[in-house]
Amino acid sequence: MKTFKQYLRYLGELTISPDYVMKGIENPFYDLDIDIQKDIIPAVGDGKIKFKNTRKPSGTLIKNYGGKFHFQINKDDEDIDKYITTTKKMVKSHLGQKQRKNATASSNVNEYLTVHFIVHRNFTTPEDFMADIGDMNGTTGVLLADGKPVTYEKLRQLIDEDETAIRDINIGYQNSLAVIEDLKGKAIDKLYWVPKGKPEGVGQKNPSDVIIKLTDGSFIGYSNKISSGADKTPKINTTITAYYEKLKDTRQLRSIHNMTHDAWNYAKSLVPKDKKIASTAINNFIIEREKFSETSSKMAFARLSKSFRQDRLNFYTNDYYYPFRNKMIELFSNYISESRNLTYFLNTVGYYTYDDPDITPCPYKLLIGSEKSSSLREVSSDESSREIFFNTKPSNYSNIKINYDNKGQTFVLSFLYKPLNTKIEASIVLRTRARGGWSGKALYITTPGFKKK
Repeated sequence: MKTFKQYLRYLGELTISPDYVMKGIENPFYDLDIDIQKDIIPAVGDGKIKFKNTRKPSGTLIKNYGGKFHFQINKDDEDIDKYITTTKKMVKSHLGQKQRKNATASSNVNEYLTVHFIVHRNFTTPEDFMADIGDMNGTTGVLLADGKPVTYEKLRQLIDEDETAIRDINIGYQNSLAVIEDLKGKAIDKLYWVPKGKPEGVGQKNPSDVIIKLTDGSFIGYSNKISSGADKTPKINTTITAYYEKLKDTRQLRSIHNMTHDAWNYAKSLVPKDKKIASTAINNFIIEREKFSETSSKMAFARLSKSFRQDRLNFYTNDYYYPFRNKMIELFSNYISESRNLTYFLNTVGYYTYDDPDITPCPYKLLIGSEKSSSLREVSSDESSREIFFNTKPSNYSNIKINYDNKGQTFVLSFLYKPLNTKIEASIVLRTRARGGWSGKALYITTPGFKKK
């Protein structure tokens, strides 16, 4: 449930405009958080009351709630010569239009605006931006993957679905500044926002959220990440199971599944036998029946945690999760120390970074979003790196080394790519990222990038 402050913030981030249009219908009317019976009816009389946003109210001001948003009183479907002034927090929603919130709304806004503000650079504040787009129609200058234009109606929908629109508009603007600087004046042909699919000529596996086609026919991609929490610069951005499914080698995937279960059983063996409630619960729990997911075991793990607490143990930290995670890292790091397994691992890295080597290249960079100053990180985008990651001969890799302290969530992988006599190093993280505690047996894998030494 939202806190009261979160609720007020959500209310305050609607597009409030007298020219608001959605699905082709003009709707300047809003639901307000005011006492109509007490504050309005005595001044205007009984009737069907609505509140119409206006820039220039007319008639008599009957109530000033202290803000700058003006609403003409509409009684029985006709405007009358009375109005009120409210704060933005008092505006609940568009009248008759349900506010649709979804899990991807926040990322949709900051991703899309990354390229929107490359075209429209007259940004001042998020509030002014939302007011400005309220009466705009037509296309924005940004395309979807299939070449269809993004309309201002679609943009308004994105904003209205976002519970943190103010923040995400600021992030989108800072993203655009980082991209403009990165382009260094290169001539742009087309701008794409690609939440689904990729433009013709670009591989569908490419992880970019926005793609820019230059006038020379080349493509540049940017993968957006909001800089919040511990994970600021992920390169591999998925669960380890999904990662190993990407190239569809069932033997490799089965190995990951087996080591996950081995790590679980190792952690289980460490639960003290004299902790009878916890020991009984964990030994009666069959991990093989759980899905390979980050979140699907949330309730099951919660029940295990309750049993552990009864024996004064912490399932989510040092008494189970940490031993499981550390053992999984040990097993996995040893696994990719074998050159054949390292080859498969790096080939998957290659497909995440470059997509299919036989299609039009679209190297991408990580765009680390911030409200104050977004930044970019390279992701092995040069042609020599393509060779390193698309190599299929295990004999080309040597001096494979792992550095892990058997405590944290990070280990360091290094190796020599013999054909180029190049040493490569990467910090790799395996961890849970579920809010509220460990919620599934498939750990999340990420790395800030492979560096040449």
